[in-house]
Amino acid sequence: MAISEKEMSLDLYDNPFYYEIAFSFRDINREIAFFEQCIKKFSKIKVKNVLDIGCGPSPYMLELAKRGYAFAGLDLSKAMLEYSLEKARKAGIKIKTIHAEMRTFKTKGKFDFAFCMLGSIAIESNRDFLSHLDSVANCLRSGGLYLIDSAIQFDWTRLGKENWTITRNGLTVNVTWEGVPVNFVDQKIIDRTIVEVIENEKTRVFKTEKIDKIVFPQEFLELVEKNRKFEFVGGYNNFNLAEPLEKAKKINRPTTLLRRK
Repeated sequence: MAISEKEMSLDLYDNPFYYEIAFSFRDINREIAFFEQCIKKFSKIKVKNVLDIGCGPSPYMLELAKRGYAFAGLDLSKAMLEYSLEKARKAGIKIKTIHAEMRTFKTKGKFDFAFCMLGSIAIESNRDFLSHLDSVANCLRSGGLYLIDSAIQFDWTRLGKENWTITRNGLTVNVTWEGVPVNFVDQKIIDRTIVEVIENEKTRVFKTEKIDKIVFPQEFLELVEKNRKFEFVGGYNNFNLAEPLEKAKKINRPTTLLRRK
């Protein structure tokens, strides 16, 4: 048996294939069905063009295209955008990609629906968050929705460490995510993900970490009000309109929904 080799701290964002596998626990069809339920109930406009903010490897792209939506993905990682374009090419569909910082981005056209999944909003201050809301507002048509998944912290005690394993086509992918508080006053954490890939008796380790600011629910509502460009529609648990967050016994994947004024 060959001795396992290990290369430490390869950048996870430079390796979209392994990133996509690491977070493939999502039920994409169910989550997009939730998008459409929200659109049907709360959107004031017809939805054709959708924007995935912090799209990463664009896991929602193919199903959205299948359902007739025009997809655009925004990310700061060129590797992620190139990976998304290649997936689209292989599937025979056309998409748009936007290489930009989510706090300060601009788009050439307007979108009907925007979403940001798995806590991907990257901010270090309330000013950053307000700038992000401005950027989204500027690209979203009046009456359109902005859906935010897991970026608002409803339970500080859930910060800590989570581990899971995914196996696929001979690959074993062990994932560790942790949020480590570094400043309680400024509500800042280190957001760290470590992905261990085992293939053909060889082990590679990919890592990414960044400083994030926690945003709490009441703080979020105040920031939305201060921004003045959105109205708060509601918060829902685990992609279920029948389970508003205020009635949820255990919060899992909280989504908050805004509508462009």
